[in-house]
Amino acid sequence: MSVSRRIIYSICLIGLLGVSSQSFAWDATSHRLTAYVAWEALTPALRTKLSTIIEKHPRYQSDFIDAMPANIMLASEQEQARWIFGQAAIWPDAVRQLQGDELIRYNRPTWHYIDGAWIRGEAQQGNVYVGADPLPSIHGESTGPIEHEEDVTNVVEGIEFNLAVLENPLSSGRERAIALSWVLHLIGDIHQPLHSGALVSSELFPSGDRGGNGIATQSGNLHARWDGALRNQPFEDTLRRMNSFVRQSNVAEIDMHVDTWLQESRQILYEFAYPDEIKAAVLRSERLDSRLSEFALDDDYASEMQALSEDRVTLAGIRLSIALRRILGN
Repeated sequence: MSVSRRIIYSICLIGLLGVSSQSFAWDATSHRLTAYVAWEALTPALRTKLSTIIEKHPRYQSDFIDAMPANIMLASEQEQARWIFGQAAIWPDAVRQLQGDELIRYNRPTWHYIDGAWIRGEAQQGNVYVGADPLPSIHGESTGPIEHEEDVTNVVEGIEFNLAVLENPLSSGRERAIALSWVLHLIGDIHQPLHSGALVSSELFPSGDRGGNGIATQSGNLHARWDGALRNQPFEDTLRRMNSFVRQSNVAEIDMHVDTWLQESRQILYEFAYPDEIKAAVLRSERLDSRLSEFALDDDYASEMQALSEDRVTLAGIRLSIALRRILGN
């Protein structure tokens, strides 16, 4: 295990869990894994309550029932309920495919990520600066919940706003169903390191590389590689491994502050996501005034990226389950 991996692993897992012995934020596989980890940790009564909330979704028939695969339609009611719960976690990405008024009504593109210069409290910026002066910090509001949807500008505010809507007894059934879908999705998103900041350089990326979208690799851009890090792994085996880890974790020691979740992702961004080879290539490209060439991620990087992604998805699922129990458990 590399030095960087040991540092990240100890910070992101041991200290937080207290273990006892595309270019979306994650792809559909990782979002569904996050939801299923949470589902496994919830009581049958709470699962029923969540299913009842989702049934009030304004696009429940078209985006949930009609989208259900044949094998799930033939499965048990429990399997169908779990699949629908996972579908709710994917829904905020699926609405990007809508058109016209429906796209405007449901799509919130800025909620999935955060500007790397945005900070709040003692937080650090999420940008990796390569041969460039730091951008001015954007100081986020730290007092009180956001009350109006139009004031939400990033993933941190999106989580806090939708948790508040879900918890508010005056919210309509439609509002709570949509808010639940966003909570399921955004708690996954904030654990994706390349949604917490970007690489900034003086010429190629003066405003940032959009979380790795500007870095071409041999199999899609860097952001897409992180989004799909778990895509080709055996789904049920990965889920069993995650659930086994959850059962060994000390839930009481898990930090439930959204700012902490952001800083964890940003530390991975600093320590690992942009290796020295990428930084050097950016500087060389700027010095020679040449096009940034495609970057080949080696097997060690790909392996650590996969392991870290599994860690982050697992932690997102645990935190999601805790948040839902706090809001709906009674």
